[in-house]
Amino acid sequence: MSTCHRRSGFTLIELLVVIAIIAVLIGLLLPAVQKVRDAAASIQCKNHLKQLALATIHFADVNDAFPPARIIERPASGVQIGTGCGGEHASWMVRILPYIEQENVFRLWDLGEPVIRQRAEARAVIINTFLCPKRRSNSEAMMPDVDGPPVVLPCGCSFPGRAVPAGSVTDYAGNHGEMSPGSTGLPTDFYWGGNGTGVIISSRGTCEGPRPAGWLDRIRFADVRDGTSNTLLVGEKHVRAGRLLQVPDEGPAFDGSYFYNMSRVAGPGVPLARDPFDNLDGMGLYAFGSWHSQITHFAFADGRVVGLRNDLSTLVLERLSHRADGQVIPEF
Repeated sequence: MSTCHRRSGFTLIELLVVIAIIAVLIGLLLPAVQKVRDAAASIQCKNHLKQLALATIHFADVNDAFPPARIIERPASGVQIGTGCGGEHASWMVRILPYIEQENVFRLWDLGEPVIRQRAEARAVIINTFLCPKRRSNSEAMMPDVDGPPVVLPCGCSFPGRAVPAGSVTDYAGNHGEMSPGSTGLPTDFYWGGNGTGVIISSRGTCEGPRPAGWLDRIRFADVRDGTSNTLLVGEKHVRAGRLLQVPDEGPAFDGSYFYNMSRVAGPGVPLARDPFDNLDGMGLYAFGSWHSQITHFAFADGRVVGLRNDLSTLVLERLSHRADGQVIPEF
């Protein structure tokens, strides 16, 4: 009588075939998973920009002016700050805190005192709305105390190094305008008080002794003469890959000591960063840019959020960043 024996398990060849099939399926699945993650990060990033735009617009409604990027005087000559108040005080991102449901954090701040004198817990609050999940998580958003090196900007202007107090960072920046006022080391340079052509610009302070009590160069809705739907308000801030939390590429969001901590310009000479590694020929500190693929997200002054191509012409960028140049904006 014959006996049938059932074979159990796989042969080596069958096992290798199964492994190969699984490897192929994983290879097909991973790009799809990555695309879903990228799409989710992009949606969240746009939502954060929308919240920042609506908060800034609400601030402008309440205060009859958009928040100043920072308080700083125009120098009498050269690059030295002139008489007056400001220069090392809070940035615009402190002022909008009550409008993104962060009133308790805002109450920790004294806008009349320099950032370095603010309470550590005020500077160290990480605001999730300030961050793009494509670039970093909350655990990568805190700069330690650091002695910043001297900075030489592309114009040849040099600024001495200074102690940078610990603080949380941001992946977004206010539209300070374009560079037509100049970047040559003169009092007319775009980063001094009142010189910016954007919506969130550096302003001279109204002073009570050494304390800023308000700001002089107030940009109102009526000053956005090109129309809020044609003018950038807030966008993604370029920071090179490998340089997160490194001075001068990045600085605390609440610290208005340096223009580029929370402001950017766009236009001829300052295109959008092509990718996270782009140095823009030394202009990276000035530029908008993202870690998304081929686009950088912006909120316009009417609150809508748009992804602009990273290869968008600098002529279009110039006209979008200027609040009142009266120029026709080509299709983009």
